[in-house]
Amino acid sequence: MIDIASGHPAIDRYLSKNYEQVRGMSSRFAAAICGHLIRRQSELGISGELVEIGTFEGRFFIAMALGLAPGEKALGIDRFDWPNAGVEQRFLANCAAHGIASERFVSWKADSREIASEALRDKLGQRPVRFVHIDSHHSRECLTNDLELVHPLLHRDGLVCLDDM
Repeated sequence: MIDIASGHPAIDRYLSKNYEQVRGMSSRFAAAICGHLIRRQSELGISGELVEIGTFEGRFFIAMALGLAPGEKALGIDRFDWPNAGVEQRFLANCAAHGIASERFVSWKADSREIASEALRDKLGQRPVRFVHIDSHHSRECLTNDLELVHPLLHRDGLVCLDDM
């Protein structure tokens, strides 16, 4: 029995059965709250893409991506170099193992400080972003950069969630 829930069946199954199997530091509670917000956006007809800056091995990313509405995609941005070069392959394997079809997400190996908003917009196929989770370097400079990167792309009813800031 899950003690916290987003109200989205696919997200809640992942949170109760598989969340702890994926290496990461984010909490189930935070993922449930964000899953609830993503579900609520869908109920209100707010559509767009999901972006996570700092995906690591995908623990939080998978929860968000499971909340996608038909036709939406999730984009995960990470340098994928910590703690070793195998982190991107573990991210991709975790997404596949937990039901995120390859056509529903994009993995972008990049330092967010080196991405321009226009390049991000192109990567998203010119679609607006409805939900962003920023969990990158945790410095004031990186946070400022990441907020400036995503702000021009946000849906007018988009949400930005900050982790460990």
